[in-house]
Amino acid sequence: MLRRYVTTEAFNLWPQWLTAGSEKCQILIAVTILAVSLGLVAGWTSPYLAKFTYKEGDIYITDYEASWVASFLPMGRIFGAICGSLSVEYFGSKVSLVMTGLPLMASWICMIFTTTAIGLYMFRILSGTSMGMFIACFPIFIGEISTARIRGALIGLVINGLPIGIVIGNIMGPQMSSKWFGVISLLLTSIFLLTFPCLPKSPYYLIRRNSMENASKSLRFYHRKTNVIEEMNEIKIFINETRVENFRERLKLMAEPNIRSAFLIIIILCFFMQFSGLNSIIFYMEIIMRKAKVTFIAPATVVIIVSSIGIIYGWLAIYAIDRYGRKLLLIISSSSVTISMIIIGIHFLLLSRGYDSEMLQPVPVISMIMFMMICFGLTTVPSTLLSELFPVILKSIAGFIASFVSALFAFISSKTFQPLMDLVTIQYIFFIYGSIMVLCVLYTIFFVPETKGKTLKEIQVLLMEENRNTNRRNQTEED
Repeated sequence: MLRRYVTTEAFNLWPQWLTAGSEKCQILIAVTILAVSLGLVAGWTSPYLAKFTYKEGDIYITDYEASWVASFLPMGRIFGAICGSLSVEYFGSKVSLVMTGLPLMASWICMIFTTTAIGLYMFRILSGTSMGMFIACFPIFIGEISTARIRGALIGLVINGLPIGIVIGNIMGPQMSSKWFGVISLLLTSIFLLTFPCLPKSPYYLIRRNSMENASKSLRFYHRKTNVIEEMNEIKIFINETRVENFRERLKLMAEPNIRSAFLIIIILCFFMQFSGLNSIIFYMEIIMRKAKVTFIAPATVVIIVSSIGIIYGWLAIYAIDRYGRKLLLIISSSSVTISMIIIGIHFLLLSRGYDSEMLQPVPVISMIMFMMICFGLTTVPSTLLSELFPVILKSIAGFIASFVSALFAFISSKTFQPLMDLVTIQYIFFIYGSIMVLCVLYTIFFVPETKGKTLKEIQVLLMEENRNTNRRNQTEED
């Protein structure tokens, strides 16, 4: 009986999984293909920055130019955040995701034909724009087409496309020229643009546009064997309760305590995610391994192994996020990153004091493996919460703010890595990252709400109750 129930449930939910996975390659399609394509952008960075700065590739760039190549990706994300949020507002999350693929295609074309640092800058800005749009759009789309029971897992599946793309990029990088890397990546992006437009728009968007017939078809596609009339009525009620007529009313709604709390949570988690060393480690991992004097295994191979382990952590997160909750994943992930940053900081400190590098070689590799636990929670949970914490009318604004501040923090983090390394030496950079992650653990324990298994409406009620409890405690302390 249990087996029959599980099989029925899995069948009823397959369109939601299909939207985040792939029919042709049986693992990835649609949104996840786009995530893999964007992961290739990040995976390109480590091998080619090492090649280009060590004069091993078809292009030569200085360390200064390399720092700009690394940081132009998050700079492009800032522009993409603006484009993505405006697109979601006027065209809906599904059309916005289609538009996300266009600057990515242009970036790969630029990569194929570039021979200078300027061309690399354009490649990174265009691909960063696409990434910024993606981060602003995809949590909204997945949140609107999925049920509460598997929402976190679906978003985790999509996010896990990024480390998959990173690994593929790390493998391809040492084996081929940047031109052929661009050709292969362009083909993958083209697959997304050919398959994703075939999917229906989200029922929330269609109901907001009073397209009830299409909304009914959308619900039947994504929620098999659901009570369409009952679910449409619930969505209508939820939308009407949060409907506003103009921008001034939206600002008023944003000032409500539960919405302010939601924005603060997202912004702080984006800060912790980017200042964990996420971009600095991924972009400079091969260079870090070379500076760490790792020779018992090729630094490029270390990057591939570590990135592959990140995929495993990401798949574990897909299983765990809707079973054990968001907070636990964040705590485990942040704690692991904290320990890894302290370990590698100590490694470089010992190297600077003249300790035998031969004995210390396994230490940075172990540290990087622990660091990839970032894929278990710190990169997954903020996107999940973004899809859950906001009413429909504010989702485009929330997506914009999350994508914008995440891109801004990523730009600051990646651009300051090289100057900080020159200023305070590399070990103290990792100690700074580790200290920030300690704060992340504490913030998660005391301030991040648990949204596991709750509908979007129930989450709004939860936030309001938590704000009331906080106000009562503050009033009691004042009395």
